[in-house]
Amino acid sequence: MHTDDGRGTGESIEGRSVDDAVTAIVRREDGRDPEAVRAALERVATDGVVTREGVEAALAHASKVVSTPETRVEMAAIALGDARDAAEPVTDLDSVGTRLDAFEARLASVEDRTAELGDRLDTLVGPDGADAGLYETAAEIRRLTGDATRAQRAADQLKLDLESFQRWLSTPSVRVRELETDVETIEATLDDLSAAVDDVGSAPAEARADSTPDGAVWADATLRTRVAELLLADVRAELADLRAWADREAGDDAPGPAPETDLDDLGDRLDRTDGRLTDLRGRLDGLARESWSDRFGDRLDAFEDATEGLEPPLDWAGVEAAFDEHRPAVERTA
Repeated sequence: MHTDDGRGTGESIEGRSVDDAVTAIVRREDGRDPEAVRAALERVATDGVVTREGVEAALAHASKVVSTPETRVEMAAIALGDARDAAEPVTDLDSVGTRLDAFEARLASVEDRTAELGDRLDTLVGPDGADAGLYETAAEIRRLTGDATRAQRAADQLKLDLESFQRWLSTPSVRVRELETDVETIEATLDDLSAAVDDVGSAPAEARADSTPDGAVWADATLRTRVAELLLADVRAELADLRAWADREAGDDAPGPAPETDLDDLGDRLDRTDGRLTDLRGRLDGLARESWSDRFGDRLDAFEDATEGLEPPLDWAGVEAAFDEHRPAVERTA
């Protein structure tokens, strides 16, 4: 392995203190973050001195770090296989199939990331790595170990989420409670929206006619109402799945009563939520001012177009991205 910084300057950093090596590298290339350079070089330092032995030790450590997410991914894959087996009788239900598809995509992503880590490690320890400058090698070791740690966390989180999914599959009360949490989220959202609409509506008509802050709040509330409508449709679809599921379990003489009463209660709450949404939409339409529509109408129409025709179960990452793209900046005053 070369002993300079890989820039062809001929000025070696091997055998120099970390402080001197940081100064040399930052001096050679303006714009480098001294703290980032120091963090990389400290990984290949022995007793505060940059050494070839330090590089070899850092590579050995990186190899161990990279192997950890490989093991964790294997464990997550086993957990996904177990979940597939447990879900087999109800995979025709969208609420189950969609969750499995999402887990499949997450596993594929972390598998790809982990494979890339191995390729990068092979490059570091192979002939191409031997030709790299000492600092560039140290910097890549730092990046590699950081990426490996993040991949490990992603695999661990996937396994935990799959374990939660298995509890959801096997326990009707868990399914009902999670759905109830979604209902509570809609209800809380409507509380916030009602408060925002009240604030806009409480201003004198002549004052709010040309108020940009009030117009932005009105537009934001209109977009959020549309999001709440989508969430309501999504939750209704899952409620229908859970009812069908409960009917199957009751027919199969599964242990424990099917939670039909709880599901009926959630259905009633969703009906009330639907009514509140209709009321909110009417109030927002009544508050609309021509200047607000002129200023924000394109945003509202674009978001409506982006979410038109969506059917549950929804891709919420896509909905949230569209919302962030089209929502106006809301100026809030104390």
